[in-house]
Amino acid sequence: MEFHYSDLCMPTEHLMPEFPQTFLVKKEAEYELRAGVLVDGGDRFGVSSVIFDKYEELIWMGNQGGHVTSYYGPRMQKYTSFQIHVSEEVRDILTLEEGIYCLTKTSLRHQIRRGIPKHTHKSPNMEDMQCLFQVDSHKVLMGGHQDKLLELDLNKWVENVINVPEEGCAVLRSGGGSVVACGSANGMITLRDLRCPSSVEQSFRAHTACLSDLDVQGDMLITCGFTQSSSGAVAEPYVVVWDVRCARGSSLRQIPTASPPQLLHFVPAVSGRAVAMASDGHVTVLDVNDAHKPESQSVFQVETHNSQCSVMDVSSTSQALVFGDLGGHIHMFSAKQNHEPIYNSFSRATEFADPPPDLPYASFNDKNFRFSSVPLPPLTTGTRWFNELPAEFFKKTYRKPKPIDPEILKTMKMQGPIGYAPNPKTFRRNQMQYIEDNLDDMQASKLNDAKINTQPIPRYYLKMELRFDKPRSTDDMDVLNKTGFPGLESTLPNSYCNAMLQVLYHIQPLKATLLAHTCAKEFCLSCELGFLFRMLDTSGGAPCQANNFLRAFRTVPEAAALGLILPDRGTDIKADLVTLIQSWNRFMLHQIHSEILETRKKEKELTFLPQTSSPPKPAVNRQVNGQYEECQFTDMKYMGPPVCEDDSQDILPPEWTPNNHEEGPIEANHLPPDNNDLPNNISKSDDEESEISQLFAIGRQQVNRCTKCNKEEERESVVLACALQYVANTESEKGGFLELVRASLASRRSTPAWCEHCARFTPTVQRGRILRLPPILAINCGGVTAHEKAYWTKGVQKDMPEANKRGSSSKPCRYGLHCARPGCRFKHPERLSSGQQMNSLNNSSQETNCILPQQLHIRLQTDGEVIIDDKTDNSPTEPRIDFSKPKKKPTNVQHEEEYTLSSVVVCVEDTPKNIVAYVRIPDKDDESRWFLFNDLNIVPVSPDEVVQFSSWWKSPCVLFYTSARVTEVADDS
Repeated sequence: MEFHYSDLCMPTEHLMPEFPQTFLVKKEAEYELRAGVLVDGGDRFGVSSVIFDKYEELIWMGNQGGHVTSYYGPRMQKYTSFQIHVSEEVRDILTLEEGIYCLTKTSLRHQIRRGIPKHTHKSPNMEDMQCLFQVDSHKVLMGGHQDKLLELDLNKWVENVINVPEEGCAVLRSGGGSVVACGSANGMITLRDLRCPSSVEQSFRAHTACLSDLDVQGDMLITCGFTQSSSGAVAEPYVVVWDVRCARGSSLRQIPTASPPQLLHFVPAVSGRAVAMASDGHVTVLDVNDAHKPESQSVFQVETHNSQCSVMDVSSTSQALVFGDLGGHIHMFSAKQNHEPIYNSFSRATEFADPPPDLPYASFNDKNFRFSSVPLPPLTTGTRWFNELPAEFFKKTYRKPKPIDPEILKTMKMQGPIGYAPNPKTFRRNQMQYIEDNLDDMQASKLNDAKINTQPIPRYYLKMELRFDKPRSTDDMDVLNKTGFPGLESTLPNSYCNAMLQVLYHIQPLKATLLAHTCAKEFCLSCELGFLFRMLDTSGGAPCQANNFLRAFRTVPEAAALGLILPDRGTDIKADLVTLIQSWNRFMLHQIHSEILETRKKEKELTFLPQTSSPPKPAVNRQVNGQYEECQFTDMKYMGPPVCEDDSQDILPPEWTPNNHEEGPIEANHLPPDNNDLPNNISKSDDEESEISQLFAIGRQQVNRCTKCNKEEERESVVLACALQYVANTESEKGGFLELVRASLASRRSTPAWCEHCARFTPTVQRGRILRLPPILAINCGGVTAHEKAYWTKGVQKDMPEANKRGSSSKPCRYGLHCARPGCRFKHPERLSSGQQMNSLNNSSQETNCILPQQLHIRLQTDGEVIIDDKTDNSPTEPRIDFSKPKKKPTNVQHEEEYTLSSVVVCVEDTPKNIVAYVRIPDKDDESRWFLFNDLNIVPVSPDEVVQFSSWWKSPCVLFYTSARVTEVADDS
């Protein structure tokens, strides 16, 4: 083994012997070289430890870089290779039955022979460890250049500290008895009892300068080292032999060698036979018992390529010797007559990886190949294969009946829920053919499916795993992005929100607010968005990363509770991106609103702090991961008119301030279509108005009226994002997208609720009234259920006469206008006739395809109802059909806004799914162009492509309609 000298000791490479070389060897060498390899990392690090495995035919090597490699058999085939420490060298290796133990300067590592780590032991007592010795099957001793000898229990991992002199214990050897020899750096040798290592039996000085190495066999002890002279420490050119039974400071004999020895090791198979190796590669095999016969010695040279030999070991059978040098090589020697040496007498089989199965070869074009010739793998457990399922896992199914003849469907007449049609007489009475599931039918169905899905998805909509930090030609980047707008990388976790980040970046009032926001919070999403937007502004069109924002986003506990944080990139394929991106939109608007209010509140507390008698109590916030303070959502209620102390902080003009409304205790509003628990209301006070609520807040009043006692209750609230409500078989769905938005803003439904006056659950009519229109209308399109997806894929269906659908019953419905039953067949006099519905549908632009309107003209009336047109040139007094209210006189218009479609977030139904965004960006010629943002892929698109959603692979998720006044202010700025 190699001896690592401390700073107080003299290194051996600078010491030359002063004695004349009069020793001559006449005997031929007993060992010769069998194999030599350059170890892993040998070009940078030297070999620091080498040892034969006691249980298998393996050689273990550790280098100065903390790497361990094993070699199998006499040909030294590499078996395993692994790293146990980053920087510390491997000082010693010990092999046990369950694995190996590798000692470094400050740690002990346990790994199995296949390279899997089991345990790492570190202790403050491990400062400069040097050697490792096995006491029994579950206990080891560790020594080093320190005043402590550690006894470690491998079962409990509990260490026992044994105090030793300051010189420490650099070498631990035992000859098979109950005594272990401990050698220190200053030349002292201490004999300790293995049963009680703390007790010292005897101690003597072996060398006057320092000790190099020692070994014990029975009662015989051999040492080599350095002698102190007038010129300094000199290497002794002989081996000193001691008897541990009578060692009292005098040696038995001194055996000269060809070169000053540095490492010693007894040969286990021969009594009194030892191997001494010098640093220059000279190896001497000598007889300790017969020191007066130099011809009994055998000398050979290890070719080290001018590097110093550092470590050595002898196998338990004495058939092989292994040497390691600082040049990164290990050399295995064996006896001349033995070309296939074995390391242990009873070695167990080494575990190797299973060989690949030898399968028969078949050409790809070989049509006559018999697949039955491929053998099945042998059964490891049981007698049956997994595909042999028991009978309880099967169920009986019948063949699918043949579809109904189209001629019957064409001539069918409906009488209520029953249809009547004449028999086309293509089959006999009570006879129906079944579909035969043969090969021809399967091929025909595949051809029909191929004809249906003939429309491919454009390439620039697909998910692309691109990294801007990898070297790539400029031509590829020009193909992906010729617009000059910066893209966002999508390889980071939770990067599904890149499309929404691009949408928020191009909303100029929101961008200005976030760029001006600063606070002292560690993980503030508003600050991180501001930093990201500033990086996009200064990037010059180069792609950017949102890693700082995503890292702060993962620390928000509310985002994790809402399921907005994905653990890794692999889950993006299984995640429902449609629901995820809409929940992210609502969460981010509320989070920015809450953080701005929290920052404003802290600024006011700091402003009034000197004037108060006592400092305000800090808010109790929960610690997350030891760093992040939880961001408490502000309880969102309707706030009335915005009142700001500083007009310079307002982004919007004063004329956008909504009218004042009635104040009072108001409860929160929860939209039915959203299945998350995100707070959806704003608190009512002077300082609860933020720039976000000024941009996106929709004031609503919900009126609950009991149909039994006609008692009404009113609640006011504000929402930051409107969620579309899809109701099957209602006029809202037939009226197209405009009626869908109108019904969602002022929702109306009938549901059982508790009435205080009646003291029981009664049918209650819930009706919503709009109190305030936002400058930016954010709409979550839903599209989660099958009915909602069918609305966008199939388009708006044309209406049919109500008599054909509901029957010709003239009995009035008991619920009248408030009937919520989808298939009610009774008469509803307050509803519009089918002719009026057809006229309104013909005037709409959404008869055959599902098309989004580019512009919305929303008029808010004094009674809270809204009238929505897709043409901005309509006059405010133009009549508009209202499907949810009875006919009455037109009311006065309280407020009106002209909205223009500015952004659309779309989900692409591919494998995997992808989220992209359409953004309308004005150019220098006062015109607007649409661009598609797909991470790093940014291309211009036509306006018709943005609003068309009749394709099966594209469905909208989030819409942003911006008021004309916001656009004018942004253009002026």
